[in-house]
Amino acid sequence: MTGAVVLDVIVALLIGLVIWRVSWSTIRLLASPPPDVDPDDVVVVDQDYHCSVCGAEVTLRAVNTREGSPPKHCREEMIMVWRPAQAPSP
Repeated sequence: MTGAVVLDVIVALLIGLVIWRVSWSTIRLLASPPPDVDPDDVVVVDQDYHCSVCGAEVTLRAVNTREGSPPKHCREEMIMVWRPAQAPSP
């Protein structure tokens, strides 16, 4: 074997080791459960949001007070929509 072949094998093994370590780190990250939400941080709301890109709309019934940003759709933050309160039907 020449020195170039040995060097190629060492470099290939190092690249393989790096790919293996990154893959396992990613799998561990995805396999870990998200942190529990404190029930005291959840507030009941009735808020509508509109996606300015595709026009989709969503109504939030409960929101986490620690999460201050609006929901995202089409990788953009949705716009809050004001709707007048509906009178209760008799």
